[in-house]
Amino acid sequence: MEEPVGEAYRTLIQLALEVCDTFILVKRDQMALETEGVELLERLQPYHIKTLKEDDWPGTKLFGHYADVHYFRCAQEAAAILLEYTSGLYSWVQPRLPDDLCFLKNGEPWLTNTAHEHMSFLDTGVEEELVRLERSGLLIRDLSGFNWSWDAHT
Repeated sequence: MEEPVGEAYRTLIQLALEVCDTFILVKRDQMALETEGVELLERLQPYHIKTLKEDDWPGTKLFGHYADVHYFRCAQEAAAILLEYTSGLYSWVQPRLPDDLCFLKNGEPWLTNTAHEHMSFLDTGVEEELVRLERSGLLIRDLSGFNWSWDAHT
């Protein structure tokens, strides 16, 4: 998918925070996080749910390494913080920032983002969400059914 940037990115983050209940950010063990990334995690502490030492998260499976997967509750205030640090979905790459901003809805991946690979996937069949993505220019649906793809017109 072409990277959502600018207004398309802001729209995607706002929608994700409205329809999802949790988002994650990942800090890999094998490299330090720069000051900006540490600051971001500190600012998100009011929304922190838990941190787990894991070797996988949506879109990624590590072999022989682990990472701290930070879980946060979705809130509009958290959106404002996230949007201060990046203007594009694929900016979530360590060491500057934590890796792979992903959103979960009822514990299941809604937006899977593997930023360093420039790969993202959105998993929804909710018509209202699809319509909002379509109206924002983030989605073009195949008229033969619910097949769809990204199109970040920026």
